[in-house]
Amino acid sequence: MPDPLFIASKKGYDPEFLGVSLPLPEFGPELIDFIVLRDQLRDGVFADYVNYTVATHAELRTPVFSAMNIDQAKLKSVNRSNNWRIDTRIGREFQLNNDYYRSNPWDRGHLARRASAAWGDTNREAKHASDDTFFYANAALQHANFNQDEWLALEDWVLRETPDDTNRISSISGPIFGAHPRSITPQGRDTALIPSAFFKVVSYIRDDQLEVRAFIMPQDAAALRDKGGRQFFDNQRFQVSVTEIEEQTGLIFPPVIPARNPLFFNPDDDAAVALKITSFPERIEVDDPTHLIAPDQVRDNVMLDAPPIMIVAAMVNPAGKDRDEEWMSIFNFSGLDIDLDGWTISDTLRRPMLLDGVLQAGSSRRFKPVAPLQLGNKGGTLSLFNAEGQRVDRVRYRADDVTENIPLRFFDRFRSMEPDIVAPAVLNTMILPDQ
Repeated sequence: MPDPLFIASKKGYDPEFLGVSLPLPEFGPELIDFIVLRDQLRDGVFADYVNYTVATHAELRTPVFSAMNIDQAKLKSVNRSNNWRIDTRIGREFQLNNDYYRSNPWDRGHLARRASAAWGDTNREAKHASDDTFFYANAALQHANFNQDEWLALEDWVLRETPDDTNRISSISGPIFGAHPRSITPQGRDTALIPSAFFKVVSYIRDDQLEVRAFIMPQDAAALRDKGGRQFFDNQRFQVSVTEIEEQTGLIFPPVIPARNPLFFNPDDDAAVALKITSFPERIEVDDPTHLIAPDQVRDNVMLDAPPIMIVAAMVNPAGKDRDEEWMSIFNFSGLDIDLDGWTISDTLRRPMLLDGVLQAGSSRRFKPVAPLQLGNKGGTLSLFNAEGQRVDRVRYRADDVTENIPLRFFDRFRSMEPDIVAPAVLNTMILPDQ
């Protein structure tokens, strides 16, 4: 017999959770015809679970979004279920079952994360909430090297690092599909398309004001390459404008959400001058919470036509404990000698390291020691600035990348997000015939 508490607790996403009304996104005209509509769903559209709500794309058989409330003060550590199920309210034909995840590198990527949903007044309530995330309706095809690496890092930030006043967070996540998505066809099953990226919109209260941060993380070849010990570093998540997520998904967020997001989508001459914004829509690389852009925060002045001076290697963890043995190297890939007087390298945590001298064309230079910088073994970000304060290069590394007495190599550069991400409604013309 079903547990009455389990049934009664399926109240779903609460738009008033933060004390500010944040309704669920609406569906734009290019998307609305592809939303699953069934009498068993709230308002014929929404599947409510404990602490979160899902809407489903009929053609893609994947969530359009999963909207979740998180009460950090009530989070509990509970056992993981792993009992994945079909939600019959939505319909079996509109969900990708385990056939699509079995014996391949694709994970059942939670959109409403189990650890974030696992809260309640009691351990029993938190366990119900945790178990209720294991529905295929809450999953999307995420490569293991993405789900357990880049996406997990963003999820951890949302859960532990959001600087809120109330211990409450509202988070809306979902997939984005590119113009040329990968696909998967299990034996005897229809082809399914694989998301090219994922978005997350995070809302919380700070200083009695609503704050909103939005992210897109590409699930491209670089992100899928590996999940530990790599020597290439172009995996990246981006802080973006809510409007860009609307453009790429067909969703329409309530006006208060894009209004409280600090990034600009459309050109703004005044903001460009005051905040040193060099391109629109804005996309800011984010590796940890210190890199998030807040309202009225001046951006890094990124040099658009940067000379090819790059940070190419660093000895992060020399043998022993001698900090004086740390070093980093830069390389001049141009055909011109570059005067480094006034150039700096910054780790965003300490005073920048000043550079000087001339770096000849086609040559490298090693800096040892790197004081006042310190190359932490738990990961970090290094940025190279020219004498005018323009950012010329930027690299990052994580704890998993660091090996004692083996230098890191930064030969694979950060890349921009794929330019051909489109709204999922467009994909109705791309679905392959039944196999």
